[in-house]
Amino acid sequence: MILKPVATNLITGFLGSGKTTFIKALLANKPAGETWAVLVNEFGEIGIDAGLMGQSDSGVVIREVPGGCLCCAAGVPTQVAVTQLLARAKPDRLLIEPTGLGHPKEILKTLSSKQFAEVLSLKASICLFDPRKLSDKRYSEHENFLSQLQIADILLAGKQDLWQQQEPMILSGDELQSEQGGDLLREQIAAFIAAQQLQGELFYWSKEQKLNDELLRSLTRPAKANLNAKPTYIGAGLLRQNAGVFAIKPLGVEPQSPETPEWDARGIVFKSNEGEGCYSYGWIFAPDWLFDLERLYRWAKALDVVRLKAVMITKDGIAALNMLDGELSVEELDDAMDSRLEIISRAPLPPESLEQQLLSIRVAE
Repeated sequence: MILKPVATNLITGFLGSGKTTFIKALLANKPAGETWAVLVNEFGEIGIDAGLMGQSDSGVVIREVPGGCLCCAAGVPTQVAVTQLLARAKPDRLLIEPTGLGHPKEILKTLSSKQFAEVLSLKASICLFDPRKLSDKRYSEHENFLSQLQIADILLAGKQDLWQQQEPMILSGDELQSEQGGDLLREQIAAFIAAQQLQGELFYWSKEQKLNDELLRSLTRPAKANLNAKPTYIGAGLLRQNAGVFAIKPLGVEPQSPETPEWDARGIVFKSNEGEGCYSYGWIFAPDWLFDLERLYRWAKALDVVRLKAVMITKDGIAALNMLDGELSVEELDDAMDSRLEIISRAPLPPESLEQQLLSIRVAE
């Protein structure tokens, strides 16, 4: 039984904006003795974000809803997933991360409905964005991207470590003079916020920085999202607007007991998904599969895809790979139940060929 409404933050952002990294930073600030729950919705079918976050803290329960958008079907997936997680985790705080291809306004409407009025206390919603993408019309003129920014109480310009010292750029055909690319992007951010009439409070952050007290306090304030706000421009942009189809999977109680994959004879699971103008291809490899990290890095770097995420067991340890538009990073993790890799592309890809390439990267027994 829930005795008081659970403080709930919606954390949005387009593909590769850094939502998972930010949630990891939030979890590091969890007060001792509290239980926090994280509901992660992924466009792909296999579920990787929970592995990227890590689940070593017994006071953190992470659950995934793979294969689509929580906003589909008039909010039913959101209602089911949130209800299950609240009942089983009984958290002090709930963090919800929708897919970067989703429609956050619909999710907020569901969370604000009478059904959740007595069990959820909606706090500030946050939208992460990479300022370097503001000059890319596939993002800046895309309905979902703009909607995420419009409904946010907090606007978080992330990846500051990557753009702080970059060279000056040419924006809108005019070269803006600045000693540092970071100063130039701040000017662009201010101009974009003014043009879109965004109401959210602006913060800057990178994964190398601790979350400052002002940002943490802002996250505890009541939500003030304008659910009636409309983007000033709605274009076809990067993605189509047809929703993908997915199913809610049962939520377990223990964070260390995920659903067992249904391996084929080789110890592989393959799943794909299509929707919102994108295609996803995902593989799960049994724990006894071991990969060559250097060759895996070169293979991933050569791909021409929108997004790649992976948690892989390699001969050099557990590696987390994260790539957006050719920008690839690798981090070391402490543990993994199996190896998982997922690709999101704007165009159909040959999964059989990709799988053979992955098999060739396996370390021979």
